[in-house]
Amino acid sequence: MRYNLRSIFRRGITALTVLVFLLVSMTACAQENMDNENGFEKYVTVAGRQMRVVLYGNITRSQEEVSFTDSSKSTLVMLPGLGVASPNLYFKPLAQELDENFNIIVVEPLGYGLSETASTQRSVANMNSDLNEALEALGVEECILLVHSISGVYGLNFALDYPDKVKGFIGVDNTVYEDGLAEAFAMEKEYMLNGIEEFNAVRDSFSSVEEFRQALTQNPEEYGVELPQVQGYTYSEADLEEYIYAVSLSANESIESEVNQMDQTLLAVKGKKFPDTLPVLVMVSSDNVQNIPIWETAHRDQLNLENGKHKMCVLEGSHYIWYTNLTGVVEQIKQWQTENQF
Repeated sequence: MRYNLRSIFRRGITALTVLVFLLVSMTACAQENMDNENGFEKYVTVAGRQMRVVLYGNITRSQEEVSFTDSSKSTLVMLPGLGVASPNLYFKPLAQELDENFNIIVVEPLGYGLSETASTQRSVANMNSDLNEALEALGVEECILLVHSISGVYGLNFALDYPDKVKGFIGVDNTVYEDGLAEAFAMEKEYMLNGIEEFNAVRDSFSSVEEFRQALTQNPEEYGVELPQVQGYTYSEADLEEYIYAVSLSANESIESEVNQMDQTLLAVKGKKFPDTLPVLVMVSSDNVQNIPIWETAHRDQLNLENGKHKMCVLEGSHYIWYTNLTGVVEQIKQWQTENQF
């Protein structure tokens, strides 16, 4: 039987995609300063589990320890949308464009990418407690959060609950909530849960995950296994190998728990606003604004656009704005960085 895994997980308005990516080992070596376009992975213990993060920028590597060479740069922490199983490759094109300006940490929350699955429900409080523990383990005292899609809900709550940790906030078509969006979100939740069920049926039709992985490797096109199409960017063959490996691990119990928590998660941001003193940049997708007019209004309602600290713009593109408008997203972030002297 022919299965198309991409069609199973084609996203709706909140970009609920499922992707996963291969573990890339880092060989220990003598201390050296490096600038690797593929980033450097690091694991930290969070809630008793191993969480993977990937660092982009100028790196000092000594044996098994990885750290940023220039600690004076602002740290930019990237958080993914719901169900994105490999935040590393998902954010890689954007991270590479910004790693001269920031020390970048791409977070793969528990259940995502190559992190272990979580032992707790994926509530807003638990997700943010995990993030705080990860930042403490990494020695990050303060950072700028860059969020996409559902992580906008986690990110706003994190900024309110851990104000000393967040010195700036960048939203890339971040999820907001208004009652007028409830029906669309309910449909999205049902669609995602059905997708997880169908995906697991495909995987379970094989005798093992390894056999499933082999089938994906031998016939990626048959299964609809394709890397994201990012305008002006080309993924490597190694990236494709990562992706294929990762798909075999996706739709796990942590992601399913997070999707099941979606109703409560969305309500956790209802009526909340960003602090007036916090520098905020919000970039909203033109496609979503055109298709869902309340999308733009709901984003404006979270901001105080008269105080000079908050900025919002509508950028041409889909929900994954940097896929089709990488240059526009990068230019907005660099300009905002200069304006706020980060």
